[in-house]
Amino acid sequence: MGEKFLEIKDLNVTYTQNRKNVYAVNGISIRLERGKTLGLVGETGAGKTTIAKAIMRILPDVAAKITGGEIKLDEVDVLKLSEEEMMDIRGKKTAMIFQDPMTALNPLMSVGDQILEVIQLHLDCEKKEGMKRAGDMLELVGIPRERYTEYPHQFSGGMKQRVVIAMALACDPELLLADEPTTALDVTIQAQVLGLIKELQEKYNTSMILITHDLGVVAQTCDDVAIIYAGKIVEFGKKEDIFDHPSHPYTIGLFGSLPSMAVGERRLHSIDGLPPDPTDLPEGCAFWPRCPYASERCKGDIPGRKLRGVHFCQCVKEAEELREISRKWTEIVSGKRQEVPGYDN
Repeated sequence: MGEKFLEIKDLNVTYTQNRKNVYAVNGISIRLERGKTLGLVGETGAGKTTIAKAIMRILPDVAAKITGGEIKLDEVDVLKLSEEEMMDIRGKKTAMIFQDPMTALNPLMSVGDQILEVIQLHLDCEKKEGMKRAGDMLELVGIPRERYTEYPHQFSGGMKQRVVIAMALACDPELLLADEPTTALDVTIQAQVLGLIKELQEKYNTSMILITHDLGVVAQTCDDVAIIYAGKIVEFGKKEDIFDHPSHPYTIGLFGSLPSMAVGERRLHSIDGLPPDPTDLPEGCAFWPRCPYASERCKGDIPGRKLRGVHFCQCVKEAEELREISRKWTEIVSGKRQEVPGYDN
């Protein structure tokens, strides 16, 4: 194990909407080593962005409430810090790349001044020195410093995302939270942005949590992967564990919905049903109403199964049963098998 940098224990976050409680995050526990990348994968509404916002302490004050748990950065519980203390952490120790760069940028300020604002807020330097650093950051992400005085509307989507990355990295944060940073970009620009993030991460030994729906992005970028469903981690492991030996029925369903070059199929497989209503989650495993392997046991306590190394699966099935499901998936990848186990619709 490497140096523990971020540790989340039993985090619970609830939103209040129309006098109902929305259970967004339900007992999440995460450990992230310094310099490593953790991917959070799951359907929309699974609670991924809420986890990142809880780390940054930027959840809406009125609607959201952290009802339990700890979030420790370098052994300091950020949930116990004052807002003034959090201001020193945001941007300096931890930073976030938001999903939509247009909403993250101020249309009334030049891109250079927006980076300068971050630098002056967290680093003790004169304006001239700060402007030079802001220009350096633009060049670091592939934008000429001559464009310092231009405004967001003068940049393409990919260039705006580069500006947001420059802002996030301006003060050399130790933790980077990237919330679907390439969703709105075409494939070519997406590859450039991911390569840039990886390069800068290695240069500064930055830890990163990457939120994404794209398993291809996970394969390219992450070291560890957590599969999130209904605010819980249903499977966790090294990238190789998740891709080579997916074991939870939900993880199998996610992989089964992807086209494969090894199997000539005319249509993709899908997971029947919809994610559960977060105001009224099912008892036991939240996935059982959609799971082809569901039984009455799934409505009770769900044990955690340790499969190999750090590979973990939250399911009532025994480890050997899960390994058999995984073995069938391996046959699909190798082209020896056609149907997705449990999803042969």
